[in-house]
Amino acid sequence: MPLLRFTTNFEVEEARSVELMKELAAKLAPIMEKPVEYYMTIWEKQTIVLGLTTDPAVFVAFHSMSKINPELNKQYSALICSFFEEKLNVSKARIFINFVGVKGANWGYHDGTFAFLD
Repeated sequence: MPLLRFTTNFEVEEARSVELMKELAAKLAPIMEKPVEYYMTIWEKQTIVLGLTTDPAVFVAFHSMSKINPELNKQYSALICSFFEEKLNVSKARIFINFVGVKGANWGYHDGTFAFLD
């Protein structure tokens, strides 16, 4: 189950953020080979100071039990950065993404874990 947590330092209406999260998950699904029904997305606004300015910025925490590797991460980064630049006019230079591979045993769900995927 991919988890994408988007943190921005500017307001985005809730309906718009839901629309953007769904759209981005749908774009990532074919690359990750996971149905969109497996994605969890979270949008939050926080103070972000990057390069001593509060110009619009985005931080993405991208967690998954699979499909995290240097080659795919480049594809994800290009897609995510282009997406936010196009949809919200955020400079690609102000978008940072942290890719985290998670073992199934460390991901709880439905009274258990996904250890069987390890």
